[in-house]
Amino acid sequence: MISRLKDLFTQDGTSYACWTGFRDPQVAGALARQKFDAIVLDAQHGFHDDGSLLDCINAIVVAGKSPIVRLPLNRWDLCEKVLDYGALGVAAPMINTKADAKAFAKSANYPGVGQRSYAPRYAATLYGLETGAYQHATLTDIFALAQIETQEAYDNLDDILAVEGIDGILMGPSDFSISVGKTLEPDAYGPATIDLVKDVAERTIAAGKVPTCFTLTAEHANLCRDFGYKLISITMDSSMIAAGAAKSFEGIK
Repeated sequence: MISRLKDLFTQDGTSYACWTGFRDPQVAGALARQKFDAIVLDAQHGFHDDGSLLDCINAIVVAGKSPIVRLPLNRWDLCEKVLDYGALGVAAPMINTKADAKAFAKSANYPGVGQRSYAPRYAATLYGLETGAYQHATLTDIFALAQIETQEAYDNLDDILAVEGIDGILMGPSDFSISVGKTLEPDAYGPATIDLVKDVAERTIAAGKVPTCFTLTAEHANLCRDFGYKLISITMDSSMIAAGAAKSFEGIK
């Protein structure tokens, strides 16, 4: 049960996620009961707090899917806490250097690799494990994903990937395009960055680690699938609610 995210990453083909910033566990649970393989809870730009992350992680696990949390900037304390809540993946924004990656890896891994503090009981119980079995499972079944979203991160990619305890990357295309293009207007997966996005995936795979990414269109999702990204976020809760509301008026005279 705790291997569900690892199983997605090791199987052939591509898996798909939904990104959610709303705090209601009923929303997270409802989305997790759809075809999505994983649900990403956004605690950086979304509205989550400690309580909503706990409740939403539980709802996602009960629905049989994989909870991943995108952390606020440099919140290593929250990294440890959401892992204790049962998150199977954590993504950290603005990992630009080897030092950033090391700080992230320390918080996401138990001693031997990192410095995660010992409090495994809740997460172990959530997945039906004894605490010792849970700790051993974290070595292979929990993933720390460094967000690559700046020119600096791209320039330091090999050093970031070489850090023990960093299990993969999350491509942040909008911030990446802003940084690379030195502009305030994002052009996610545009001509200035698309070759770099492909290169990030190839180098991550070559390093034996997992490439994941965020998209909002089928066109971009298909590109990322062809590049080898293993988990692709293809929509978000707010977009689906707005689209569903608009669709309700179709056919109304």
